[in-house]
Amino acid sequence: MDEQIRQRFLLLELFDIYEPMLTRKQSEAFRLHFLDDWSLSEVAERLEVTRQGAHDLVQRARERLLETEKLLGFAGREAFWEKRMNDLRSWAERFSGVIPADAGKIFMDLLQDDDRGIEGN
Repeated sequence: MDEQIRQRFLLLELFDIYEPMLTRKQSEAFRLHFLDDWSLSEVAERLEVTRQGAHDLVQRARERLLETEKLLGFAGREAFWEKRMNDLRSWAERFSGVIPADAGKIFMDLLQDDDRGIEGN
């Protein structure tokens, strides 16, 4: 995957997690520019700031998202646990013929419960 696309994906993921850490204007500028793909000129017009002001808002939002992730690490932990869950699913599939059927079903049910997260409770 191209580094620019990877960076954009990371920023969008961080925005999903840390949006409440941004000011209202930073959040709106970031959303319009990154999610809705508006130009900085369009963002500036919408927020009634200069183009440079829109650029600054987007940059401050970007920096705050990255800094917050550096301090808290929620996205990194989520990626770690997602990989761990995928590894467990692969293990269960690979050894499905060796594991007693009832134990395998319980294990897969536990993995499915995790997929639903808190909303599944």
